[in-house]
Amino acid sequence: MKKITVLFLLVSSLTLFSQENKVEEKVIIPGISVNFGYQIPSGDLAERFGNNFNVGGTFWLKLKNNFTLGIDGYYIFGKQLKDEAYTTMDNIKTSDGNIIDKYGHTSNIEMSERGYYLGLKVGKVFPVFKANRNTGILTTLGGGFLEHKILIENEGNRAPQILDEYKYGYDKLTNGFALQEFIGFLYMGKNRLTNFVAGFEFTQGFTKSRRNFDFKLEKYDDRNRLDLYFGIRIGWLIPFRQRRVADYFYN
Repeated sequence: MKKITVLFLLVSSLTLFSQENKVEEKVIIPGISVNFGYQIPSGDLAERFGNNFNVGGTFWLKLKNNFTLGIDGYYIFGKQLKDEAYTTMDNIKTSDGNIIDKYGHTSNIEMSERGYYLGLKVGKVFPVFKANRNTGILTTLGGGFLEHKILIENEGNRAPQILDEYKYGYDKLTNGFALQEFIGFLYMGKNRLTNFVAGFEFTQGFTKSRRNFDFKLEKYDDRNRLDLYFGIRIGWLIPFRQRRVADYFYN
């Protein structure tokens, strides 16, 4: 009986050792993340908008060699307008700064920043813990499409000066190619719920106006713009693997 017990324990140990060796190789991890950001504008963009928030998601893939691939997308929104945006409708305002509606009353016009970014990125994780080789400093470089505009809300559509196509002369729709860099910290925990990334993000947008006519300038705005954002981004990562994340990382 003792010999059978010893043999059973020996076989069990060899089986466990074999499984652990296999688990070491399973470090390719796909997943998604939910991201939140806070950005400060610079360059040409700082003449139009103030600070903004954004929310979005990423489909990401961490490879065996700790390189990462991702598809990014987020929605930009903010309430802070600078002079270039705030004065865009000056040509249809009264001397006291109001817009008169079709009934002869003061219109309630709300303006804010809206936009989005879509892009691809590649990065690298530099481990800082021996026990968890997928946790560490994360750097990424990406490129994609950046768009922003002034959202003009015309309460009750009572001001015909900014209805339909007339609004397009004031919203300053702008878009173009953008580069994006990120440096931060990636943490992959012992289960699927304790994984996050946080760090600093920088965006350079090489954009132009996409409207045929700018009513404030009284011509087509053909300027090449350099729209800059910098700020912080945090994300909650959800791996697609069914097994515990720790199974991939710990020897």
